[in-house]
Amino acid sequence: MGAGFRESGAVSLGSSKTGEANPVVAIRSAGYSFDSIIGYQDDKGRNVAEISASHLRTLVCIANERFKINLDRIARFRTLLLESYQAVSASTSGSSKLDWEDAVVRKQRKRAEGLARQRELQAASSEGIGSSQNESLGVPQLDGRLP
Repeated sequence: MGAGFRESGAVSLGSSKTGEANPVVAIRSAGYSFDSIIGYQDDKGRNVAEISASHLRTLVCIANERFKINLDRIARFRTLLLESYQAVSASTSGSSKLDWEDAVVRKQRKRAEGLARQRELQAASSEGIGSSQNESLGVPQLDGRLP
């Protein structure tokens, strides 16, 4: 209704026999419709114009304006629908974060990251990088000789 579809609403909000919720919403829009008689077909099958070409151009302009209004209303409806869905999903998940990650997926990702870090550390220590890291931290290196 906020998008301009005044005669619309929820048709069915109850659950089905299986117990699953299956809401149905009806969207009705006739407020910006347009019709006009511009001609007819005579008994011999010929098309006969009832209006002039300039009047037809005016009607086309009016119809195009109505199409634009309807497209704007549809876009507004879509935006409001998506915003209301995001607000509901954010409040039900307990987090306002839009990029929510499933627990199983997060566990797998964190495990893969930890294993990758472990491999990097093992590779670094086998290449002797660890000793240079210790020197940069101010840890003296022993060369096997006594002072």
